[in-house]
Amino acid sequence: MEFAHILLVLAVMLAAAKLFAELSERVSQPAVLGELLAGLLLGDSLLRIVNPRNDILHTLAEVGAVLLLFEIGLESDITDLLRVGWRSLWVAVLGVVTPAVLGFGVSMLLGQPVMTAAFIGATLTATSVGITARVLKDLGVLRWAESQIVLGAAVADDVIGLLILAVFSGLAQGETLSVWQVGKVLLLALVFLAGALTVGLKASHILLRVAEQMRARAALVTAALVFCFLLAATAQMAGLAPIVGAFSAGLVLARTEHRIRVSERASALADMMVPLFFVMMGAQMNLRALDVSTPAGMSILGLAVLLVVVAILGKLASGLAVWRTSMRPWLVGVGMVPRGEVGIIFATIGLHQKVFDVTVYTAVLLLVMATTLITPPWLRALARRYGAHV
Repeated sequence: MEFAHILLVLAVMLAAAKLFAELSERVSQPAVLGELLAGLLLGDSLLRIVNPRNDILHTLAEVGAVLLLFEIGLESDITDLLRVGWRSLWVAVLGVVTPAVLGFGVSMLLGQPVMTAAFIGATLTATSVGITARVLKDLGVLRWAESQIVLGAAVADDVIGLLILAVFSGLAQGETLSVWQVGKVLLLALVFLAGALTVGLKASHILLRVAEQMRARAALVTAALVFCFLLAATAQMAGLAPIVGAFSAGLVLARTEHRIRVSERASALADMMVPLFFVMMGAQMNLRALDVSTPAGMSILGLAVLLVVVAILGKLASGLAVWRTSMRPWLVGVGMVPRGEVGIIFATIGLHQKVFDVTVYTAVLLLVMATTLITPPWLRALARRYGAHV
């Protein structure tokens, strides 16, 4: 593909991403949903302007995913996980285990291979902190006890989910699914995370201190990105997903005095690159595979519908952690429903590592979009029922 053609495709992708994100937010939906729809329009299912198999576009999208997890890490605080209390942790554990078991069981019943079923179950564990926080903020109920429980649980959910992703990424690279191999990859992920938070914290202080003394433009944010890319590369070389390293880098830099400055400057780059990732993810969907006139199409559509059902039920079960308390379990359960960014990343890694094909990927992405779509109006209705002025 000629360079001019690449530039034109990038121009179309960015313009469509922002246009659809704007339309999405105007109807009270997350911007990520609009970006996925833009990819769906431009990709294999419809216009075929974007080729999701193009190596250059694929690489740019992967950089967007790394920056996204770096941003999420910067906005998180590892000490917050220690403050959320056992109730939030219990909500997070239920919100991970229940959908994982249900997703694995449904996939196996529909004849999927064990590794595919396990990866689908892992994909269902994610909860989108960004979508949940944005909706609760817009509703003006962030100070409600249920909101605090949900946000704390969602942060813990993301960390647990990334550890699960690290395990299954290692297994997808040729490891066998056994207790020993799962334990080995999980231990590697924990050691990597612990090393990043200890050795990485000291190294980042030195790196940022040197950058702060430099007169060159954007030295500080460049040093932060160098640190992010180094940890992402190290994670991949250790057999983990690069986004685990990027998330760890964000967690480390979130504990430095430069957190706000780095976050503000890194966001400018992420705002350009992250939409490319979501457009590419939507472009990889193939709705032609859902042709209900064929047995294969009916099978994939059935898988998508069942996964949406178990994805919702699995997260609603997390509300049981606050059952018989003064809190409202429905608000907690529904707040945990949207899969959003992390679920898409899980699905994409499964596709790229050939754990499942594009038809199963399409079914999984449909469940991500469905759970992302239904949560804002559902939370709005519940908040109005419980007395919020929305």
